[in-house]
Amino acid sequence: MNSLFSRDAQVKSMEQTVDHADKYLGRFCSLLASYTRKTAKLRDRADLLVTQLFDFSNTEDRELQIGFKNLAEDLAMVQDYRQAQVERLETKVVTPLKAYGDMVKNKRDELKKFNTDRTRELNQLQKLEKIRLKNPADRQSIAEINAQKASNSAQRSTRQMEEAIGDFQRQKLEDLKRIFTDFITVEMLFHAKALEVYAHTFENLETMDIYKDLELFNGRIRMSDPLPGPLETMLASHSTGSMSPTASPTRESTMGQSLSSSALASSRNQNFTSTHNSLASLRGRSFSSTLASGREHGHRLQQHQSPAAPRRARTALQHQKRIEEEEEDEEEEDKDDDEEETYESEMEEDQHASRQSYAAQYVQRRRLQY
Repeated sequence: MNSLFSRDAQVKSMEQTVDHADKYLGRFCSLLASYTRKTAKLRDRADLLVTQLFDFSNTEDRELQIGFKNLAEDLAMVQDYRQAQVERLETKVVTPLKAYGDMVKNKRDELKKFNTDRTRELNQLQKLEKIRLKNPADRQSIAEINAQKASNSAQRSTRQMEEAIGDFQRQKLEDLKRIFTDFITVEMLFHAKALEVYAHTFENLETMDIYKDLELFNGRIRMSDPLPGPLETMLASHSTGSMSPTASPTRESTMGQSLSSSALASSRNQNFTSTHNSLASLRGRSFSSTLASGREHGHRLQQHQSPAAPRRARTALQHQKRIEEEEEDEEEEDKDDDEEETYESEMEEDQHASRQSYAAQYVQRRRLQY
């Protein structure tokens, strides 16, 4: 009887193990399947966001356009990683947990068979006790044989059940360890890839110069200064003419000026007659002296103008050298400007290359590998 009570506790422990597996593994499977479905829905929503980002970037200026296109490409790449995450969760996590539904069902059937054998053994032992109380020898021997058979069958089923429950528990522990290790690995892979992409996207967004786009926008909406029309020109000329200080002469000042001019004319006539008489007497004597002074003046002019020709030649050469130097300076400045333009263009190309999305750079690296 003590063995029966111990077997009863053993059966309860086995049933409890199977019930806990059915309860909690079923909940794990349901929750992780819902987690996978929600992740797939998040992927779909992110794909819609990528489409809207592309459409919006086409309506903006260059800086925001480049930044948001890179953001959309990187976000689309993250959704590709999320798709791989969904597939791995479905394959490595949800599907193995689903398999435990059939395993638990089989273990329950085995437990029912074990309970049936144990009940048969218990009935045979009870019959043996009744026969012993009545003390018929032949019946007691038959009952003992039947009880022994039932006991052997129960022991055999007990050993089988112990092995089956032991294998079930071992497989459950190994599977749970592997399933949740795969779950964490899938999550780490996704988040590591997403972090790598998002870090590059963050740098691209930080380098985006929104003030360039703002300057272009202000240039489009700002009104230009109006050009002066004919009406404004006439008004301006009228205002300047009215403000200029001009004084008109009066009648008295005009009459005084005419009287003074007549008096001056009479005095000039008297002086002219006296001067004419004196010049006539002196004309003969000054003619010879005037000729001599003219010759001396011409000789001085020739002496003064003779060294002017080489001086002009030297100034012309200096002027030509100055022009050549200026042309050389202009050529050097043009070369410097060209070098600065090429350097700026190279810098812009490098900046444009560095501002590419992570997805574009990843595609370029893959092409170089192959």
